[in-house]
Amino acid sequence: MKMKNSPILLSILFTLLAIVFPFIAGVIIAVKNISSLSSITLIQFIAFAVGVLVTLWIMKKSKFSFQDFGFRKFKAEAWIAVIVVSELVAFLNGITDKDGFSMQYVFTLLLLVIAVGFCEELIFRGLIFKYLSAKGLKIAILVSSFLFGIGHIANLFSGHDFLLTLIQIFFAFLFGLVCAEIVAKTKSIMFPIVWHATHDFIAFLTDSEPNVLSVSIYIFHCLVLIGLAIYFWKALFPKKAVMNLKNPESYV
Repeated sequence: MKMKNSPILLSILFTLLAIVFPFIAGVIIAVKNISSLSSITLIQFIAFAVGVLVTLWIMKKSKFSFQDFGFRKFKAEAWIAVIVVSELVAFLNGITDKDGFSMQYVFTLLLLVIAVGFCEELIFRGLIFKYLSAKGLKIAILVSSFLFGIGHIANLFSGHDFLLTLIQIFFAFLFGLVCAEIVAKTKSIMFPIVWHATHDFIAFLTDSEPNVLSVSIYIFHCLVLIGLAIYFWKALFPKKAVMNLKNPESYV
């Protein structure tokens, strides 16, 4: 079986590629026994920045253009306001007071989330979504989202709690599902990149110990994602519409 004829195999390999970068950063941090928040964040940023460059190189060498991968403008719609409001709700939990929090940390954190947003979106909603589109739009959306969720198992390499990682995998699946639907609807990867980076930035800034409020906010975010997922799914696959799901050029 030739790799070029196996979108599923390619997608799995791209998922492994996404895991490589945080894994390498985690190994360096562990081996060097680095404890400074700013230093840890900087190392992670460098790893993901390399990931962005590698991913862009793969895209350039592929048979597709950057426009095919979603580098296009998109029209702002009402659903963006729903996402913005849902993200701002996280600030109700207050700003983190973890040790080592400083302006230097905030700056390196901003660099990190931008790199993560670009790297993961380019891989999952760019490469993986595009190649899976050959199997149909529904498969591209669902499988790319599933792989995005599974890809977060790499958080274990950073010493995260197992149960917390499982919760993150579930949330990542929902987040990936909505992002994939947005790419399918707008034919652009730009908003998912911005949203991804913004969500991570707010999550780090408002990170705190589990409490009633933080759990409530998490459940609220999940409900919003589920609602958005249903909304976009119905828009993409209306019951009475006849769509050629085997022709990737019809939607990407």
